[in-house]
Amino acid sequence: MHPSFRPSVAAILASLALGAHAASFDCKAAKAPTEKAICGSPRLSALDEKLARDYERALHALSPAGAATLKDSQRNWLRFVGAVCGQRKSADGSEPASCVQAEFERRLEQLAQAGVRLGPYVFGRVDFYSTARVHDDAGAHPGFVTDHVGFAQIDSPINATTTAWNAAQRKDDPGPISASDDPDDIHEDNDTDYTLGCAGDRFVSLQVTGTEYQHGAAHGSYDHEVRNLLLAPSLRQMAAGDIFTAGAPWKTKLPALFWNVYAHDAGPDKGPASIEEAIKTSAASPDRWLLTPRGLQISFDADEAGCYACNPGPITVPWSTLKPMLASPDLAACKAPPSARP
Repeated sequence: MHPSFRPSVAAILASLALGAHAASFDCKAAKAPTEKAICGSPRLSALDEKLARDYERALHALSPAGAATLKDSQRNWLRFVGAVCGQRKSADGSEPASCVQAEFERRLEQLAQAGVRLGPYVFGRVDFYSTARVHDDAGAHPGFVTDHVGFAQIDSPINATTTAWNAAQRKDDPGPISASDDPDDIHEDNDTDYTLGCAGDRFVSLQVTGTEYQHGAAHGSYDHEVRNLLLAPSLRQMAAGDIFTAGAPWKTKLPALFWNVYAHDAGPDKGPASIEEAIKTSAASPDRWLLTPRGLQISFDADEAGCYACNPGPITVPWSTLKPMLASPDLAACKAPPSARP
C-alpha cells in the first residue's frame, strides 16, 4: 500500500461490521478531523490496525448471534467516537487525535473481554453508548454529556440457567440518555463496565465498576459490585460456604492475609490507618471477593480507604495460600495460571 493511503478506523471497522472487505482512503484527500488525525499519527495508525485485528478475532470466536451483537456494539461505538471526537478542535482546545487515541485504547480494553473462553463458556459483550450535546465544556468530552454501559453475555447459552445469567447482566442497560441543554444545569458522565474473573461448570465471577463524573468536579467517583453467581442447581449469589470448607477460619484469616499482601507490596509507606481498616473490613465480606485465575481479589470504592488518593487498588491473595480452606473442586477453573487458560 502506498504510504499516502491508510485504512481509516471508520472504513476498517464499519466494513468488518458489515462483513465486507476493508476499504482505504487517500490521506491526501482526508477531510474529517478523525481521518486527518489517523493519517497524521503513526501511533493512531498502529492502534487502528490493532483495533481491527482484535475486533476480527473476537468476531471469529463468537457464534453468529454473538458476532451480530458485537457488530451492533461496534457500530454504536463508531457513532460515539465520531460524535465526541469529530470536531476539528474541541471546546477545551484539544485536537481530535488525543480524543481518538483515548477512545481507541479504551475500546481495545473492552474487546479483550469479547470472544474469550473462561471455563466451559465463551463470553461476548454488549455495549451501549449515548451522547447528548450540552452547553457545558467541563465534561470528559467538552460540549457533550456521555453514558456508556458494557456487560458480559454467555455466548450461545445452553440452558435456562445460563439464559437467566445473561438476563441478570442486562439489568445495567440504561436505555436512552437524557440531558437538559440548559447551561445552568449540572451534567454527569456515567460509565459502567465489567471485569471477568473466572468461571467453572457451576459458577461465573465478575466485577462491575460504575464511574460517575460530575462536570467541573475535581475528580469522579466510582464503585464496584462483585457478582459471583452459581448457575446450578439454580441461579444465586455464592456464599462463603461455596468457596471455603465448613468450619474453615476464613473470617479470622482473610483480613490478615489481605493486609499482609498489601503491606508487602507497599513497603515502609503503608499510608494512613484507614487503609488497613478498609482492607480488613472488605476481606471479611464475601460480597467483595472477585474470583480470579490468580486468587481471591478485593477492590475498593472511591474514598473507601479514607480519601480519594488513599485507594490501595486491587489486592489478591493467591489460591495456593488459600488451598487448605477451599471447598469446591470447581475452583480449579480459577487456579490455572493465566498462560494455561483457554
